[in-house]
Amino acid sequence: MARSIGHSAILIALCLSLLLAPLVAAIDRISVRGKNLVRPNGERFYLKGLAYQESAPTLSSEENDQSGGFPEPGTFVDPLSLPANCTRDVANFRDLGINAIRVYSVNSSLNHDECMKTFSDAGVYVILDLGLPLNGSINRASPTWDTALQTEYLKTLDAFLPYDNLLAVSVGNEVIANDATTSAAPFVKAAARDMKAYLRSKNSGVLVTYSGADAPAGANGRRKLLADYLACGTNETSIDFYGHNSYAWCGDSSLADSGYSTLASDFADYPIPMIFSEVGCVPSAGADSRPWTEINAIFSPPMTDSFSGAVAFQYFPKDPSAEGKDYGLVSFEGGDVVKRADWATLKSQFAGVNPSTAASTSRPALPACNEQGTGAFAASSQLPPTPDVAYCSCLESTAWPCVARPSARDNPAILGLLTNQACGFLGQAGSSCSAITANGSTGTYGNISFCSPVQRLDWAFSSYYQATNNNAQSCDFSGNATLKANANSSAAGSRQAAAACASQNAVGVKTPADPDEASSSSDGGGGGSSTSSQDGNGATTLPAKAGGLVTTTLLALGLLLVL
Repeated sequence: MARSIGHSAILIALCLSLLLAPLVAAIDRISVRGKNLVRPNGERFYLKGLAYQESAPTLSSEENDQSGGFPEPGTFVDPLSLPANCTRDVANFRDLGINAIRVYSVNSSLNHDECMKTFSDAGVYVILDLGLPLNGSINRASPTWDTALQTEYLKTLDAFLPYDNLLAVSVGNEVIANDATTSAAPFVKAAARDMKAYLRSKNSGVLVTYSGADAPAGANGRRKLLADYLACGTNETSIDFYGHNSYAWCGDSSLADSGYSTLASDFADYPIPMIFSEVGCVPSAGADSRPWTEINAIFSPPMTDSFSGAVAFQYFPKDPSAEGKDYGLVSFEGGDVVKRADWATLKSQFAGVNPSTAASTSRPALPACNEQGTGAFAASSQLPPTPDVAYCSCLESTAWPCVARPSARDNPAILGLLTNQACGFLGQAGSSCSAITANGSTGTYGNISFCSPVQRLDWAFSSYYQATNNNAQSCDFSGNATLKANANSSAAGSRQAAAACASQNAVGVKTPADPDEASSSSDGGGGGSSTSSQDGNGATTLPAKAGGLVTTTLLALGLLLVL
């Protein structure tokens, strides 16, 4: 009898502990069904989001300005690495009624467990940009998709894959800024292709997206052409949903005055989901006067025919040294968060929408990709290959005798300048840099164009050195280059070594290798995270953007590679 009572007591205690324990349900995995984002039960999911990234002093360059770019922060604070701040802010997220945040920059080497759990427990998803400001994203002025960027993206992806509330990752934000930068689109699409392949290899349901800037409307406008381009082809090459950054609705506007009616018409037949990845125009009276009336429009027909919600820009106030307007919904006074006047307005707008949760049963087919871009949209359907770390490392170890000194390798700001100088000398010697250059307009990619910026520089140094019959002065470049000890310095030896590397590592489209398993020797060659520094408050300082190599290439990977 005593034994029976003991068992009963244990069972009672267990039952009580289960009853008293907090009930925290796992957050739903959001997936794509045709044009809709859906929950596991088939109901349509709408994003009520908020941009969540502290503002920082901004930098720009002549190259960036000429290519239509916007000033970028020279440092950032990883908001998902600061548990106290996340605990502070999640109460405000609940008050505002949001279910997602968009985070633009994180440091993959930091710990994000507490923040991600805090937000998951509150039912808040995260859309995470994989790129970093300045040197850690696809350069619209001189685009590449290379081993350094891919490694950076994969490390960030690996750091966040364990979290159940990672809804999606973005491979770019407004990379294509004008007609002159549409040639960057193949590199964005290749990044999406490779991230999707990596996610499939991990059996992950995380979605892949891109956020585009507002642009000329209409069927032949850049806005529609870019969105169509990123959705064309197969599921393996298409993004999962498209993000549209738009500040066209300003003040108490309307569907007609804001251009939303044209936007809805342009994308009525778009085959994948769309969201507004940034909204929140600041009128002349200032951010506090925003009526946020676009929210009701976005969550109502005809916008809901294509769009599945919006991300309001933004939570944090503008840094005094940053360019642009102040979009902050809160301010800080003595460490306390103070909600600004339009917080209550946005809260009311979010609370007032009630879109239909009935998901469409339609499964539109993805459109075929046009073989070659035309007119204002000059983007080829021929994508660059998957960057191959092992192949590039093999070349660096065995094929190139003249390499950059550490002082140059660790200085991204001069890598492009040195590469352009070496290529200029090569041209004078009767050769070219076709092997390391890439052209997204024609779809031609040199077979070393996907190696890191440092590795491309080593190739250029070595090629010039060999083109001048191994003249020692040709491997100097004002003290920025040096000969490797015991290197095979002959051109024939380099070709033989390169052929061996190619035979061991077939270049093409493949699933990227795990960044922790791949033998990388990028040495700070362009991945922003590889050369950044951080302080104790989650702030990460970034290097200046490397100057770009802007010459065009011979055909590679169609699939003919040029060495």
